[in-house]
Amino acid sequence: MAGKDAMYLGDDITAALATDSSPPSTKLSPADWAKKNLFSSGVNSLLTIVVGLAALALLWFGLNWVISADFEIIRANLRIFMIGQFPKEELWRPWTSAYVLILGAGLTTGALARNSHELDLSQEIESHKEGWGSMLRRFWPVLLVSIFFVSFARTLLPFIGLAGAFALIVVAREIGWRMPAAIRERAIFIGVALFIVSMLVIAGTSRLGGYALGLVAFLWMMSELSRVDSLPKGFAGTLIRSGIALVVAAMVAIIQNLIPHDGFGWENWGGLHISLFTAVVGISLGMPFGILLALGRKSDLPVLKTASVIFIEFVRGVPLISLLLFSNLMLPLFLPIDFERPADLTLAIIVITGFSAAYIAEIVRGGLQAVPKGQTEAAQASGMSAASVQRLIVLPQALRAVIPAMVGQFIALFKDTSLLSIIGILEFLRVSDTSNSQQAFVGKGLASVTYLFVAIGYWAFAYTMSKESRRLEAKLGVGHR
Repeated sequence: MAGKDAMYLGDDITAALATDSSPPSTKLSPADWAKKNLFSSGVNSLLTIVVGLAALALLWFGLNWVISADFEIIRANLRIFMIGQFPKEELWRPWTSAYVLILGAGLTTGALARNSHELDLSQEIESHKEGWGSMLRRFWPVLLVSIFFVSFARTLLPFIGLAGAFALIVVAREIGWRMPAAIRERAIFIGVALFIVSMLVIAGTSRLGGYALGLVAFLWMMSELSRVDSLPKGFAGTLIRSGIALVVAAMVAIIQNLIPHDGFGWENWGGLHISLFTAVVGISLGMPFGILLALGRKSDLPVLKTASVIFIEFVRGVPLISLLLFSNLMLPLFLPIDFERPADLTLAIIVITGFSAAYIAEIVRGGLQAVPKGQTEAAQASGMSAASVQRLIVLPQALRAVIPAMVGQFIALFKDTSLLSIIGILEFLRVSDTSNSQQAFVGKGLASVTYLFVAIGYWAFAYTMSKESRRLEAKLGVGHR
């Protein structure tokens, strides 16, 4: 009998342990959630009612304004808002360029997602392929605003083009996911090369494009040659690899420059297209230069440190608008008489790249100071070179720590592209002023319509960058580990 009692007691303990091991349910019904979060006290109930009424009033007046507003100015100038004064007979260029860019983005992101997935699996970390529902939740602002912009079109072509773009990104991402591992390892070079090709489709095969493709060919060849074990190591191997890569890069640049230039040069671009292009180039070039400046400021070499400090402090102490004016009005005076003056957009990109690099350098420097010195000393004691310590130990931790500040600088840079209008570039915000100055719309008070249209465009891309920043922070555990 005692044995049976002990058996029953053991069963009771097992059942109790099983019950206690399962976490309590925290899911609340809508009524309980509202009571807990909105009406938990008298003050909270009053705030909820006041804020709710204000939100309803704002929604009511907003809907009335949208219904009564005259959006004809947007319909008449939609092409200018998007791509500026691009000739109608050349519209195939921006569409083709966009498709090439989407193809590159789909292939690259799909390949990188697969690489990250397999890396997690190799480290026995649970990982799943991201579904399209998750992708929609991530990029819904850009998708929704794209549909909103296209809704003002007067023909079916933009609707068909946007649908084709959505289908292409789906197919390209799947192809990138399924590519062989040997190709996925080179996804970055594929994406950069297709980005340059997409720009050349619009601007034509200029010398700058040839040099850019040559640089991509050089970096790609250096990456490939670094995998070859038959080449000698050390200084001699570096010379051989560099020589082969330079020959390949020169051949690519020469062949590309032999093709006739028949594009629509970027000095004539405009609208949202020029704002996005300038922001992407400024971020892509400013980040590596900013990292180099941050490392230079912490260098023990006096010349390098002094030069980095002077550049950073000068640029950060001067408004961006003054630098743009200087590059446009004063800088050409210092060039030789027989030197061809660069395009306004070329000068603006140089200024914006340097401006963003200076701010990024200070952000990265803060991250470098957050890395414990003991890790650097331990890596050096293990025999790692100074370059390897920075590349493998210090920079990954520093960049991880400054993701919020870095993305904040990227968002600010994107919005600062509105200053391009000061040097005569027809960027996204400037189109609003030119549209209201047209004879058909003068004096009709439609500035609120055009400014709201522009504000929605800026918000969509800025908010998407902010969402991706928070997602990356959560994935890397910033602030948690």
